[in-house]
Amino acid sequence: SAQAFQPSQAPLLVFTSGAMGSGSSKVILSSDVASIFEPGEKCITSAAFDEYATAEEFFDMLLAWFKDVKSPVDGSAPKALQVIDEDPGKEFTTVASWDGDTCRKAAYIYTIPNLPKTGDYITKKKVVYDKASLTVSDINSAGGTEEQKHLMTATGRILKNPARFEWFAKDQDGVRHSDAKAAKDLQRTIDDVFARLEKPKAAAGGA
Repeated sequence: SAQAFQPSQAPLLVFTSGAMGSGSSKVILSSDVASIFEPGEKCITSAAFDEYATAEEFFDMLLAWFKDVKSPVDGSAPKALQVIDEDPGKEFTTVASWDGDTCRKAAYIYTIPNLPKTGDYITKKKVVYDKASLTVSDINSAGGTEEQKHLMTATGRILKNPARFEWFAKDQDGVRHSDAKAAKDLQRTIDDVFARLEKPKAAAGGA
């Protein structure tokens, strides 16, 4: 059964990413763990995932996932999606348009940040990445066609030996998030990325 999208988590990742929880996560996340990169700070960390992918394979698939924007509510595609300001090897921005009337109806159940009173809902995600250091940041904003409001900046770093990663987010007030709520949202993303990594291997194996 599909996991219910919890309204309490919505402000962190709503309409910014396309992950649906599978219920049987291969790679489990832990929240509020001491950061390896930033002593004294907390982050979300993953279990080692060498048996499923290398650090580089995970990094490449995460970037592909960022470009394939889906609704976190039901996995549906936006009505329009553009990838703009692409600087290969450095950054790109996704701009997704969602039907405004559908979003306003959904807002009775879900928290949809900065939803305009009329017109379509636009979400933007600028992804800045560096494969040499296996780091990726995504800067998220949302609103109408005229006015966008910054929601969250998330940063992920992939480590090797064993392959695993650290992640944290800062909201529009600069408050750092690495708690269980954030981890639950991120778990859906991670499940989706590993499901995508599995598909080519299944095809190669004649499955």
